[in-house]
Amino acid sequence: MDAFRRAILEPAPPENFALKMVQEVIKPQKQTKLVQDENQLLENILRTLLQELVSAAVQSGERIMEYGQSIVDGEVAQGQIPRLLDIVLYLCEKEHVEAGMIFQLLEDLTEMSTMRNCKDVFGYIESKQDILGKPELFARGKLVMLRTCNQLLRRLSKANDVVFCGRIIMFLAHFFPLSERSAVNIKGVFNTSNETKYEKEAPEGIAIDFNFYKTFWSLQEHFCNPASLTLAPTKWQKFTASLMVVLNTFEAQPLSDEEGNSNNLEDEAATFSIKYLTSSKLMGLELKDPSFRRHFLVQCLILFDYLKAPGKNDKDLPSETMKEEIISCEERVKKLLEMTPPKGKEFLNSIEHILERERNWVWWKRDGCPPFEKPPIEKKSVQEGAKKRKLRWRLGNKELSQLWKWADQNPNALTDPQRVCTPAVTEYWKPLAEDMDVTAGIEAEYHHKSNRVYCWKGLRFSARQDLDGFSRFTEYGIEGVVPLELLPPDVRSKYQAKPNERSKRAKKEDIKGAAHQVEENQIATPASEIDMEGSRADLEASEAPIDSDAAITPGNISRGGTPDKQQKQSSDNTDGGHEPGQIEADTEAEAGMIDGETDAEVDLDAVS
Repeated sequence: MDAFRRAILEPAPPENFALKMVQEVIKPQKQTKLVQDENQLLENILRTLLQELVSAAVQSGERIMEYGQSIVDGEVAQGQIPRLLDIVLYLCEKEHVEAGMIFQLLEDLTEMSTMRNCKDVFGYIESKQDILGKPELFARGKLVMLRTCNQLLRRLSKANDVVFCGRIIMFLAHFFPLSERSAVNIKGVFNTSNETKYEKEAPEGIAIDFNFYKTFWSLQEHFCNPASLTLAPTKWQKFTASLMVVLNTFEAQPLSDEEGNSNNLEDEAATFSIKYLTSSKLMGLELKDPSFRRHFLVQCLILFDYLKAPGKNDKDLPSETMKEEIISCEERVKKLLEMTPPKGKEFLNSIEHILERERNWVWWKRDGCPPFEKPPIEKKSVQEGAKKRKLRWRLGNKELSQLWKWADQNPNALTDPQRVCTPAVTEYWKPLAEDMDVTAGIEAEYHHKSNRVYCWKGLRFSARQDLDGFSRFTEYGIEGVVPLELLPPDVRSKYQAKPNERSKRAKKEDIKGAAHQVEENQIATPASEIDMEGSRADLEASEAPIDSDAAITPGNISRGGTPDKQQKQSSDNTDGGHEPGQIEADTEAEAGMIDGETDAEVDLDAVS
C-alpha cells in the first residue's frame, strides 16, 4: 500500500510507472496481466487505500476530490483520489488488471461521499465517459455503473436536486447504447405515486374563483395516469369539461408582451422547480406567469400525443368521437402556446419537434426494441456464369445520368451557345458504314449497330435530315438507314433500290395523290358551277370523240368494254362536263394497269 501512496504523489503520467508498480507489489505470475486471485488482492488493496484517503479528506474538512492538491510551477496539481483513479483507469484500459475494478472503486467512492462531494465525483465520471464507454471496459462494468447511478438518483431530491438528477440521466443516455433495454419502460407504467395535493375547501378571504382553482388542479390527476381516460368514458367527459373551463379562461385573459418580457425565462431556468405551489392565494399570480401556462399546455400536448398513439390492444384505442375531441382540443392548445409571449411560435415549434422524436421512441418500444446497430454487408464474390444484376441509373441510362451530373456541377453548361450541335447525317453514320465493310472484320459485340443509344440518335437525325434513308429502316433495319454514298460498292448494291421498283413506288404515290385531288375538287365544286358549264357542253361535243379516242387504251379494253362502248361512255361523260384533273387521273390509272399494278384506293368508276 505504501508503494501506491508513493505512486499517487509522482507527477509523471501513469504509463511510465503504473505497470512496474503493480509488478513490485503483487509479483504476478505473468508479466503484463494478473490472474483472478491477483486481481482480487489488488482490488482489496485499492479499496482500502481509497477508504483511508476519503477519511483523511473528511477529517481535514476538504472536498474529497480536492484532497492533497498542491501547487507545482504555478499550476494546481491533481488531488490524490483523482490521481489514484487515473492510475487504475489506465491499468484497466490496457487490460493489465480486471476491467471492472475502476467501476467498483467509483461505486465505493459515491457511497462514502456526501451529496456535495458526489457532484464532484460524478464530474470526474463525466470527464472519463469516453474511456469508460470503450467496449473492453463497458462490457464488464455497465451493471455496476447503472447501479451506482440509480443509487445516486434515489438519494437525491426530485424537487431540489433537479439539475443533478438531469445530469445523471443524460450521462446514462449517452453511456448506454440506444437499444439498451434496461433503460426502457417496456410496459409503459406511469408513476401514479406522484400525487399533487391542493386545497379541497375554500379558505376565508380568497380573491379568486375557488371552483376554477379546484378544476385546474384536479386535471393533474388525469395527467398522472393518462391510460385511465380510455378505459372509463365518464373520466374522459369529466376531463374534457374541466379542460374547456381552463382553456376558456386562458383565452379570455391573454398575456400581453409586457407581462411576457417581465419574466426572464433564462434566469428562471437556473432556479427551475419540478413542481409549482398549489396554494389558492397564488393562483392569480400563477395565471399571469407565462412559464406556468406553458407547463400546463405542454402537459396537455403530451397527454394528447399518448392518447393518439396506437395501443397494443384494441381496447386501448380511443373511439372516433374521442379522436375528434382530441384534435379539436389540440388545435386550441397549440394556438394558446403560440399566443403566449415571449417567442410563442418558436417555443411551439420546439415542442412539436420534441414530441415527434418521442413518437418515434414509442414506436420503437412497441416493436420490441429492435437493435439499431446492423452488421456490415459482406461483399459476395460473383460466381462465374452467374447472372449479373442490371445496373440501375438515376435517370434511366448512363448518358442521361452523366449529363444531369455535369449540369449540376456546371450550371453554365445549360446556357452555353455552343451546347446545341447537331452533326450531319453523313458524318454521324460514318462509323457504322465502316463497320459494315466485310473486310474490316468487326465483331458483333463491338459493332456500332449493337449500340442502342447510337442507333436511337441516328434514327432521330435521319428522320429530320434524310427521309429517304429513314424510310429504308422498315425493310433493311438500322443498316439500311446509312446513306448509300458512304457504303462500299459491294454493300451499296444490297441496299440500293432497283429502277423499276422506284418507278412503281413513284407511280403509286402519283395515283394516290391524283385520286385525293379529284375527291377534293368534286367536293369543292359548287352545284351552280356545274349548271353554268352545261351551255359549254354542246360546243365541246365535237371535241369529245377525239378525247375519247385518245382515252381508248388496252387498259380500257381489259376492263371488258369495246372501243365503241368506251366512246359512248366518254360522250356521256362529256355531256356532263369534265371535272378538273379527271383526264390526268385516267391517264395515270391506265399507266398503272399497263405495268400490271392495281391500286385498291383508286376507283376509276367513281372518278368518271
